[in-house]
Amino acid sequence: MAHRVFWILTVAAAIPVVLSAAIPGKEAVCTTQQCTQIAKDILYDMNPQADPCQDFNEFACGGFNSKSVIPPDQSAIDHFSIDIEKNQLILRSILDVNSSSTPKPSSGDDDVDKRNLAKLQALYSSCMDEDRINQVGRKPLQDEIQTVLKLFPISEGNPTSEQTKTSLAKMLAYLNHMGIPSFVMLTVVRDLKDPSKNSLMVLEGGLGLPAKEYYAAPAIMTTYETTIRDMFTLVLGEQQQQQQSPPSNGTNAGSGNDTWSEVAKSVVDFETQLAGIASNTTDTYDISKMHNPMTVSQLASSTPSVDWPLLMNGTLPEDVQAPETVIVVSPSYQIRLETFLQQASPKALQNYFVWSVIHARAVNLGSEFRQPILDLSATLIGSNSTAAKDRWKGCVAIVDSNIGELSGHYYVKETFTDQIRDQIREMIESTISTYSQVFPNLNWLNKITVDGAIKKLKAIVALIGYSHDKPNDMDPKSLDEYYKDFRVEPDDYYGNEVRALAWASKMSYSKLKEPVNKKDTMGFTPPTVNAFYNALYNQIYFLAGILQPPFFHADNPEYVNYGAIGMIAAHEVTHGFDNNGHLFDSEGRLADWWTNTTTAAFNERAQCFVDQYSNFTIKGADGKDYHVNGKLTLPENIADNGGLKQAFNTWQTRYKDDKGGLKNQRLPGLEKYSPEQIFFISFARLWCSVQTPELFLLQILVDPHSPAKYRINGAIQNSVQFANAFNCPANAPMNPTKKCELW
Repeated sequence: MAHRVFWILTVAAAIPVVLSAAIPGKEAVCTTQQCTQIAKDILYDMNPQADPCQDFNEFACGGFNSKSVIPPDQSAIDHFSIDIEKNQLILRSILDVNSSSTPKPSSGDDDVDKRNLAKLQALYSSCMDEDRINQVGRKPLQDEIQTVLKLFPISEGNPTSEQTKTSLAKMLAYLNHMGIPSFVMLTVVRDLKDPSKNSLMVLEGGLGLPAKEYYAAPAIMTTYETTIRDMFTLVLGEQQQQQQSPPSNGTNAGSGNDTWSEVAKSVVDFETQLAGIASNTTDTYDISKMHNPMTVSQLASSTPSVDWPLLMNGTLPEDVQAPETVIVVSPSYQIRLETFLQQASPKALQNYFVWSVIHARAVNLGSEFRQPILDLSATLIGSNSTAAKDRWKGCVAIVDSNIGELSGHYYVKETFTDQIRDQIREMIESTISTYSQVFPNLNWLNKITVDGAIKKLKAIVALIGYSHDKPNDMDPKSLDEYYKDFRVEPDDYYGNEVRALAWASKMSYSKLKEPVNKKDTMGFTPPTVNAFYNALYNQIYFLAGILQPPFFHADNPEYVNYGAIGMIAAHEVTHGFDNNGHLFDSEGRLADWWTNTTTAAFNERAQCFVDQYSNFTIKGADGKDYHVNGKLTLPENIADNGGLKQAFNTWQTRYKDDKGGLKNQRLPGLEKYSPEQIFFISFARLWCSVQTPELFLLQILVDPHSPAKYRINGAIQNSVQFANAFNCPANAPMNPTKKCELW
């Protein structure tokens, strides 16, 4: 389920024999309020008339799929988005000063808590004050564009290469410092080879569209070019020429005497060429290719058009010294970038930089000035950009993204308990115990690798609910100290957003002068509806936001919880041993701790998953079939398959000890289904989803997760336990003879 961290989801006739494994009445029926509710929810999502051995996605999610309507302003509906909205309602009650449930300062920490609440509510109110935002208009963005023009001016005549080189470094430094993406990006990560230190990493990027493949799609490019033209016109006015010393009102910017249409074409041409030198998405997720240490002088030799010392010194805080060695994710990209920069004109570069700022910042303006970008986004994901949207939802998201540990403090106090933490921790520990018994029995793993795997298992740290250090989300003083340098003004929404990104960049870059802190913030806020594995720390993060139905409830039968959150726990443990995760040892160090024979055996088994998932297709908005990228999705597919198998085995071990069945009682209305069958139904419900064709295509291009239907059916096809539970005939679609298996 983890996203890149740095690097960074026809009705068939029912066949009675399918359910013959169930023995109605064997176990007592649970009649508690929660059991009644979860049974109702499961039945709502199901299509019991479908044959589970033909299409388990339809059987488990057919009801959800047929009854769910995608909100017009969105591109999908699933249990993740439903729970996100539930969490947003809770956060709204915390952030809205007019809410009757607005929290009161804690006794003993009144002053600190008052400051924390004031900062939260000031950011939220500044976002909600659309009258003020519209009154301010476009001027803040115009002012920032003037900064760009001064940093990267177009001199009279032909500028010297040194002038351009200096200006380029200053411009890239500004974008990095202000948190605006560009074709050279710097970030701080835990060193892949030395877990005790942080390193500066050089990334590639800078495309305005989410995938390089879009630059070969004429219809998308026409829309993109129109968007750029309209945004330049809206932000900078109808007058379509640039003066080297722009007037104070900022209405004249662009390039020479070019019209905005010509400027837009220049940007599109620039980005199209940039897309041409960009690495393939699959390569950007391949950890084995990421660790390329280079001295700054070596990097300068690869891309001499960039003054790297000037770029780094301009990006990093004054009290942080630029390192002599950096980690370059793609050295070959840097070489291609040099050729590209040699051919790019200063005019094209300036147009691109101005557009980068407009693209990043326009969302902070009033509705008039952000509409073309909203239209573009809607085109890419298949939503309706003109549909009425609740402003408060966007503002809650803004607060969560900028100071989410603060709002998370109050969210955790309202929703999270020690009982929840203890249950999740027990599930993770039980899963680790299962894996410790599995590894020694895999005949393709030799003893050296088994010993290393067991050591890594024992070293896994689970962080559950919220961050415990830098900041400690439950300590108001820690939160106050953490956010003290982020200034929030209740009447300056644009400025708040600019300051937030600059503050976050500074916080990140400041880690270069500090040793690695393994208890550092998880990087995800408590209300986040997700869980993650971090290979660099060998840690699993379970955020408080996901610990709710359908993923988890403390009073669910165990087979329901283990099919859902238990599978997610096993999924995250499995990530430590997927094609990327297994490259890291127990301390999070990129190390060669596997033997050659074991690696070869792993790769052979992994290829089975690549082939299987590459045969799955989705239908695009154009009616064409698009194949899942089996290589891109390999880590998540390995985690899904291993997670499902070992979550089932973990629950089965516990089920055998549950002699009285108190933890595994049947659900009302679902008595004809065995606990084993409900386990798999509970798993499938995680991914019940309805999406637009446009979003499907975007997912195929950039998402390391397979489409939801194949997260269900792909793992089910490889599950012997599923075939036994549902008594599926040999060679049924959900029970093929050839099955892929790693863990």
